Amino acid sequence: MKLPTKVRYSLRLLIEIKNSEKMLTLSEISKLTKISENYLKQLAAVLEKKGILKGKKGPNGGYVIVNDKVSLMDLIEIFSGGVQLAPCIDEQYKCELINSCRARGTWLKLNTQISELFKSITLKDF
Repeated sequence: MKLPTKVRYSLRLLIEIKNSEKMLTLSEISKLTKISENYLKQLAAVLEKKGILKGKKGPNGGYVIVNDKVSLMDLIEIFSGGVQLAPCIDEQYKCELINSCRARGTWLKLNTQISELFKSITLKDF
């Protein structure tokens, strides 16, 4: 399982802001993370809309975190809709083996455990 780029990069964006002693601009974050400024702008817009970041324009502008309780799971849900190890995790998925599949129970259990782990990892951990 590989976390989507948007999740990984948004986490890196937040970590840089969290660990800075001053507000950081996207240009500064881009230099620190080697992520393009345009891509960071897209991520920051989503995070700001979700109430995680707050941007300030002007000479002393930049970004500040307004919700440091954000979890890795929150970012996964925002940028990819959640964890789904197998299609049959979704109740709407139609499979003729759904009632007899011996693997589905394991997929459900793993999916729950991984989701709980991701919920336990917050920005405070970085």
